[in-house]
Amino acid sequence: MRQFLCVLALSAIGAAFISCSAKSKAMSMTSALDEADRYITQGYPRDALKILSSCEKKILSPMDAIGVYKRYLALEEKKSAEKILKKSLKKNPENLELNAVYASFLKKDGRFDEAFKRSKILRGTKYGGLHSEFYFRSLKAEEGEKPASFFWTEERMPGLYVDAYNSNQDNAWLRNAALCAMASGDYGDAEQLFPQEMQSPGDAYFWALVYYDNKKYGEAAECLLEAKRLAKKDKLELADSITEKRKISSIEIISLLSDSYAMMGEEKEAERVRGELIAELTMGQEKENEQEADFSSSLLATMYLNSALYALQKNDERAAYNTLTFLVQKWPDFVPALIAYGNFAYNSSKRIMDDPLTKSLRDAGVVSTDMKRFDDLPRVAVSDALLRMKESIERTHNDSLYVATLELEDKIDESSDERIRLGRMYRVLERNAIAADLFPAEIAQYAVHTLLRLEHYQEAKDMFLKYITARYNLGKERPFEEDLVLHLNNMDLWEVEYGAYFAAKEKDTDLTKRLYEYAVYESGFSSSNGGTEISPAAATQSAVNLAMFYSSTANKDKALELYGRAQSRASDNYLRSEIMYRLACIYDTKKDAAAAIKSLEYSLYLNPTNGSARLLLAKFKQ
Repeated sequence: MRQFLCVLALSAIGAAFISCSAKSKAMSMTSALDEADRYITQGYPRDALKILSSCEKKILSPMDAIGVYKRYLALEEKKSAEKILKKSLKKNPENLELNAVYASFLKKDGRFDEAFKRSKILRGTKYGGLHSEFYFRSLKAEEGEKPASFFWTEERMPGLYVDAYNSNQDNAWLRNAALCAMASGDYGDAEQLFPQEMQSPGDAYFWALVYYDNKKYGEAAECLLEAKRLAKKDKLELADSITEKRKISSIEIISLLSDSYAMMGEEKEAERVRGELIAELTMGQEKENEQEADFSSSLLATMYLNSALYALQKNDERAAYNTLTFLVQKWPDFVPALIAYGNFAYNSSKRIMDDPLTKSLRDAGVVSTDMKRFDDLPRVAVSDALLRMKESIERTHNDSLYVATLELEDKIDESSDERIRLGRMYRVLERNAIAADLFPAEIAQYAVHTLLRLEHYQEAKDMFLKYITARYNLGKERPFEEDLVLHLNNMDLWEVEYGAYFAAKEKDTDLTKRLYEYAVYESGFSSSNGGTEISPAAATQSAVNLAMFYSSTANKDKALELYGRAQSRASDNYLRSEIMYRLACIYDTKKDAAAAIKSLEYSLYLNPTNGSARLLLAKFKQ
């Protein structure tokens, strides 16, 4: 036992000696390097080299090797410096610091290919930015061989961008990585790259777009508020790096912010932020923004138009009139504003107050408060609206505006003979025909809509099918319905919706379901998002029609969900009332009387003249 303890004690003493020896060597290395530094600083290179030569025998770790390497480089002894790195790498081939230092050395020595190969081990590490730099330089060398768009979508690129960000903390690299993810429809992956801190208004605006496109409007609004704060702080000096080529204006920021609020149902807040910017630009409170108030900006025009539409929604016709008049004067070729101006003109011309009591009061020379308020309502002559629209058509040859002009004229002539209206429509088709049965899309839509409005169903259906067949060359290699479905991604949304309508009329349930589901769920954004949200591009009426289809095919739960979503986005109280009535009908079949009654009461609140809702409610209350 005593012998064992003696052996153990000797072993411990030996281990302690070895440990102390290593510590002594390490201390000796530190002291030697400090002394070499002094000689280098004082201009005694030979003495420094002697010390470094002795240090080579004392190297214990990669950091020791790097320390000696740096001193050799300072003395411009590149061969000795490289020799130290290579020797240490043989013992520690996976060491990241050694590989990063050697890759940098090779780069500075002009041996780019060797540096690129050496840097591959650094991918995905804290030194990954070095490999990214080499890779991007290699792409630049090959740019004549591949299209530029090929490079940034390669699978390896997001990781390289993230490595570059980790190297220099420039958020532009994260934006590049996010773009790769979004190009593949992976918005969730893009969001995971959200930076810890925004570096510029343009940076915050980009991430707002990411969230907005992923329908996360609250998060988008938060980013835009940060962009607004940074823009005010930096006075729109927005280029934060060489990768940010274009300044983001406050008009772009506020426009997207107001849209985000609108998508959240915060219409009042959307109008508030629009109004603040419009007031600043109109009153000239911010002279540095004068360049932004360029009245050729369609984005600014859209903001004014949204304010006008908000005023109409709130029955503030004076504000709507002022804004629309300003719009058509400042942007005489802005099509949406001209169409809204035409609609305002038509609606204001239809306002009359000629009931017997009013007539008798006027004949007696009496004007009541209501009559004065009515007389003071702003009005626009339809002839003025039509003149502005036609003058713009002469300048722009815009088909959408041309059709809007035709539809406004049709509204005015609603009392005219049906044959006159049909004759005018066919003359329009004849003047604008591209080939047999083929017309500009806006003209074709106008013709089909006119025929349906005049209750010429078969004629409308035949014209639509001939037009679709001619435009997309359908039915040549496969059955028409199958070919139609295969072309959905290429078709205009109105074509899909009309196709669904005609399929429903012909009781083609499979085609109806496919077309309406495409229109309601898949149009307007990546189909990878899927889900049950209504596409922003789809007409609310299409969602209602699809819900009705679900209800008629015993899919009541889907119908309930879709009716609910359609009701929340419908702006017309008559349509909302009808949706609530249909919801009540489904609740009735599900034996949920309480929910049915609540839906019917709300339906009648929205439209007291809804006879179907009133009859069903009376049945429940018997």
